[in-house]
Amino acid sequence: MTEVLFYITDTPGVRASLAWRIAEKAWRQQRQVYIHSASAADAEALDAAFWAQPAHGFLPHALLGTPAAAGSPVVLGHGDNPGEHHDVLINLAGEVPDFYARFQRVAEMICGDPALRDQGRARWKFYRERGYPVTDHRL
Repeated sequence: MTEVLFYITDTPGVRASLAWRIAEKAWRQQRQVYIHSASAADAEALDAAFWAQPAHGFLPHALLGTPAAAGSPVVLGHGDNPGEHHDVLINLAGEVPDFYARFQRVAEMICGDPALRDQGRARWKFYRERGYPVTDHRL
């Protein structure tokens, strides 16, 4: 069964840096990561944010559909097809993607932004209603 983790913080505007931290930890554990965004523009903005992350760290990543994605341990994408990924899903979209159950682990975030907080609560309810054990990490 898919393991579902929620990272909860009251701080607004930290989704990109939190996604980077979760992906970086999973990569160091030699896991394959797919980060799902709501749109192509969101995935491209996340790609740009990842390149601007701290100088002391580097997270190898690529956009889904680019040649570099085939060999990348972290792939950023959007839409209904996460490619061949099935290990760790970091969901940055407002809704749970239809393909979530094919992943071993799903990481969700609830941040301090009111609209995002409400969407996160709806995703929490979605998983619980389907019998998934949900673990929360309060940051």
